[in-house]
Amino acid sequence: MKRLQRTIGTMALLLLGIGVAAAQAEPQFNGSWVLDRSQSQFPSHEGRAEKAPDAQQQPPAPPQVTLMVAQQGHTLKVTRTVAMGTRQHSMTDTIVADGSDQIQQGFHGNVVTRSTFEGDRLIVTHTRTRKTDQGEQTMSRQSVWTLSPDGRVLTIDTTMHGTRGDRAMKTVYQRS
Repeated sequence: MKRLQRTIGTMALLLLGIGVAAAQAEPQFNGSWVLDRSQSQFPSHEGRAEKAPDAQQQPPAPPQVTLMVAQQGHTLKVTRTVAMGTRQHSMTDTIVADGSDQIQQGFHGNVVTRSTFEGDRLIVTHTRTRKTDQGEQTMSRQSVWTLSPDGRVLTIDTTMHGTRGDRAMKTVYQRS
């Protein structure tokens, strides 16, 4: 009888461990996402001159932004497409979320990207160091990707640290 109880107890612990491991699995960002501008919050651009629209001229419609994410394990291929009128521009980045530094040669310096899953979030940190006449300048950006419980809303909270201070941005995407 004691042996049966011990076997049942061991099985229960094993199943509990499997359940906890499954609950902590990386979120799946696969799919096509469309920017929801009404839910997003963009930084203000103090110090930039803004042109006052003419009374007869309508301001241009904001661009449509789409993310296409192909995720395989810790690797995410993210294609961002920006469409404005008949013009469209796409850019593809590969995120390796294993905690290692990914170093890319950039214009006047290097960009180091480190990405990792922390529970149900993806944390992506970009650090750019460039050489200027005043010496080296370092700017960084940290983006935290989260999914809504139903998996239909992707929120990316970004904090940018630069020579002119910190700025925050929140972009919200709906699964399409």
